[in-house]
Amino acid sequence: MTLTRRLVLMVAACIALAILAISLVFGGLGRRALIAQAEGQAQAVARIVAESARLTEISLEEMRNVLLDDLATLAFAIANTNEAEGTEIGTRLAEIVARGNLSSIWLVDNELHVLAHSIGDYGAIIKGESLPPALPGEALTALTSGKRFSLALGGPIDGIQYVGVRVAGGRALIAGQPVTVLAPVRAANSLPVLLAALLDRDEIQAIQVFDDTQALLARVGDGLPAADVAAVAAATIAGTAPASSLRPAHLLVAAPIRDTAGITIGATVIALSTARLDRMLADYLLYGAVAASLVFAFGVAAAGLFAGRIARPVAAMTRAATEIDGRRFDPASLDALARQGDELGTLARVFQHMAIEVQAREEHLEALVRARTLELEQKNELLEASRRRVEAELDAARSLQAAILPQALPVHPSYAGKATMVPARELGGDFYDFFAIDERHLGIVIADVSGKGVPAAFFMAISRTVLQSSARENPSPGACLAAANTLLCAQNPMDLFVTTFYGILDTETGEFAYANGGHNPPLVIRRADGAVTDLPRTAGMALGVMPDIPYAEKRLQLDPGDTLFLYTDGISEAMDRGGHEFTEARLRDALKDARTEAVDIVISGVTAAVERFVDGAEQSDDITCLVVRYIGPPPRLAAVS
Repeated sequence: MTLTRRLVLMVAACIALAILAISLVFGGLGRRALIAQAEGQAQAVARIVAESARLTEISLEEMRNVLLDDLATLAFAIANTNEAEGTEIGTRLAEIVARGNLSSIWLVDNELHVLAHSIGDYGAIIKGESLPPALPGEALTALTSGKRFSLALGGPIDGIQYVGVRVAGGRALIAGQPVTVLAPVRAANSLPVLLAALLDRDEIQAIQVFDDTQALLARVGDGLPAADVAAVAAATIAGTAPASSLRPAHLLVAAPIRDTAGITIGATVIALSTARLDRMLADYLLYGAVAASLVFAFGVAAAGLFAGRIARPVAAMTRAATEIDGRRFDPASLDALARQGDELGTLARVFQHMAIEVQAREEHLEALVRARTLELEQKNELLEASRRRVEAELDAARSLQAAILPQALPVHPSYAGKATMVPARELGGDFYDFFAIDERHLGIVIADVSGKGVPAAFFMAISRTVLQSSARENPSPGACLAAANTLLCAQNPMDLFVTTFYGILDTETGEFAYANGGHNPPLVIRRADGAVTDLPRTAGMALGVMPDIPYAEKRLQLDPGDTLFLYTDGISEAMDRGGHEFTEARLRDALKDARTEAVDIVISGVTAAVERFVDGAEQSDDITCLVVRYIGPPPRLAAVS
């Protein structure tokens, strides 16, 4: 994609994303505003409910007072009608009850004896007729005694409200009226009627009113989950503040109901449809998408116009850079761009100057490279000649080192042996040796010089010569190693050392005397049972470390058929690709059948086991081993015995 297209897409995409982000932000803010508005609606409904309940109680109380006043006035009017006696008063009272909404009327004397009753035509008052027992006696006495002109006789009794009026002559007229006369007023001002009037306004789906004990007082609308409504109502009553809960289909908002003292006495829960919220968010997203599309189109056009002006000089310098790489650049091709006074003109001028310098330096460097190449070719020819000479000398040294080591044990009827050494480099530091000390004794040596390469090879040759000389002058292995160590310490300018094992085999008796100078202890394989064990250690130090050190020696009796296996740590410490060592345990396992195999088979079996273990990994140390098998005393001695 070209730079122009990237600039166009980047600018337009940034503008579109910004508009979408703003739309989402405003959608969220609008959603929060609607929730706040819904909480305000709930608070308004709660206030309306509280005020309506208060006004309803006040109006009912006032209506009750008016009713009592009307009832007292009616009783007074009845009491002041033309006085009549007997059945005429009863008939008149019955007519008044029948024509009005009164329940009953009594006329009593100062002793509260019933003189007349609205039940009907009395020829005489029935004996035992009395006022309702629940009427307060003190209030009746106050009427008949003249202390009060009119008086409400307590609260309703069995749904009847009673009023008494004083009548001349120490009498009283008592009238009763059912309180159900206020039922239409109460029903017209009830809470469900008020809530029903608020339903379906501003998308209100349902309204429920609770008291401070969370008991449901009134409800309009259905379909609300009871658990959600109870939870939001409890939160409002407990916290005395509005609470809301947004659900997929509706928004629950609860507001506290407070009395005139500001104490929370309940809660109003309203359910609003979320359709309004969803429509508003969808509108914001739609408007944002449309605006983003328009701005994107405008941005693409504007960005394409301005990006072309920016990208053309960059494209010209890109072509110039390509031409520099192909050795085809002409500095004059950027003259028009370099004459501009803006940053691109400055960049073009710097680029021209840099390109001219680069071309000059390239020509100079090419000349230097040609000269250095010729010089290197000449030196490489000299190095190649030197390498061939060094390889020839190393081949000669390797051949000489191989010639120094004996290829086979001296032929003897009492023993058989085989040895091998595989150096890790061109020249190795390991060596072995076996030589006849006299007609009866065979000297056996295996050693490992510290280090690798030419220094180790030279020190190996010196060590072998010193050991052979000391072996002929000192008949015991310990004395031989002590003398050789003193000589090597005196002739060791590079501070090398050599671990050495030296033993002497008595061919007539099979006794093997030996001393160890810091070397791996050899293994003995018994013919009788095939057991593979270490020779007992003598705890000697490597040769060349410190002069005048004594070396202990031990003796081992070999039976006919027993085999000695001498080796260097290049076998036990051979490593595979993962860095794991061959170990002495695997060496013993490779020698488990050695008692029945020929000595050359024993060596080839061990080296093959090592090769299988390392699996092509680079050889890290010289691999050297020596096998000596004691056959038995010479035939002449065997015959004599």
